[in-house]
Amino acid sequence: MRILFISPNRLRLIVPPLPSGLASVVAAVKDRHEVRVLDFMFADDPLTDLRRLVADFQPQVLALTLRNLDNQDSRDPVCYFPEMKEVVTTLRELSSAPIVMGGAGFSIVPLALMDYLQADFGVVGEGEGSFRAFLAAWKDRDWAKVPGLVWRRGDRWAMNPREQVMDLENLPPPALKYFTPRVYQEAEGSAKLPGMIPVQSRRGCPMQCIYCTTPLLEGTQVRAWPPEEVAAWLAVWNDRWGLTRFYFVDNMFNYPLDYARRLCLEIKSLNLPLEWGCLINPAFPDQELFHLIRDSGGGMAQVGNESGSELVLTNLGKGFGREQVELTLRLLQDADLPFSCFLMMGAPGETPDTVKESVALLEQYEPRLVNLTVGIRIYPGLPLHRRAVAEGVVTPEDPLLWPKFYLAPAIREWIWDYLEEVTARHPNWIF
Repeated sequence: MRILFISPNRLRLIVPPLPSGLASVVAAVKDRHEVRVLDFMFADDPLTDLRRLVADFQPQVLALTLRNLDNQDSRDPVCYFPEMKEVVTTLRELSSAPIVMGGAGFSIVPLALMDYLQADFGVVGEGEGSFRAFLAAWKDRDWAKVPGLVWRRGDRWAMNPREQVMDLENLPPPALKYFTPRVYQEAEGSAKLPGMIPVQSRRGCPMQCIYCTTPLLEGTQVRAWPPEEVAAWLAVWNDRWGLTRFYFVDNMFNYPLDYARRLCLEIKSLNLPLEWGCLINPAFPDQELFHLIRDSGGGMAQVGNESGSELVLTNLGKGFGREQVELTLRLLQDADLPFSCFLMMGAPGETPDTVKESVALLEQYEPRLVNLTVGIRIYPGLPLHRRAVAEGVVTPEDPLLWPKFYLAPAIREWIWDYLEEVTARHPNWIF
């Protein structure tokens, strides 16, 4: 079949994100089907490009990915799915081919998005196996057998149980060649930093943060590619496109610890001039690992601390406390590994005192960058959602397609002026 994959994302927060998830789905089907990809990121006139490509290629299936629902900014929320609606409308004018939705953003609120976008099908969760199954079911239209498929049954949407890819090593590497990877590495984002190519070595997260969608999207069981295979990807991409800067998008690079150490050793053994970053969870501080990261080319660790208050960390369900945050930051300093931090303000129980406590902690350790967010985006089916319903922040009927935020009452009026004061004395703290 002729399949046109479309990535409409043009958002360049921090750095432009190469659509690695879509690249993985493309890789899973490209050997059995004729594939074209249109990436809007660097297009001058993407809708004109879309019209031209549809006319020339005459696709039989149109596959769109939605990476983010919105910017998660409680002060100035911006939604991205209305732009997707424009793409779907344009495709309806150009082609009678079925439109299939997918992506992380889509998988969070799939039924609400199907109603809004009026696509034909959706794939919820990991798409490599599900999209292959969808294409295999095309002849007989036996949609009930396709894992994670959203499809029209009569006048209602049906959604099949999703399945995860348990043996990741059986998947081909992401098909980066369809996405101009060299341009992604060279292009700047809003932070005016050079780009980094996303790499995923693991899926799944066993943590129980009350606001996070990762366990819903990837499950709680950690699955991983063999470390030597991941390192081999980097070597091939370096040889083919000269790529040297990478970012591991794993939810926790430092879990499991043994796996992380092995991966660092494999990267180091390449003897290539690579520079890479990763996300560190303070629940698993490890001196040996932090030194290995630095020795194998790690140039920046993002610490997912979220707060410096014991009360707030507990209420967020982070699975670690202030003592582990401090130990993590000390060990990173000892390893001479630069790091950035996050502060997520407005959690249940947050007060001006807990905010000031968090700020004072990070001022003590002087991260290279601190990302500040106020209010927590509420997603359906999570503990924070249930709390928000109980407190009357959102109604039970709200599908949460349009962003709603939890913001502790004690800081609602106070927080903005305070953060202006904080960022005035710390230009590298941004919100």
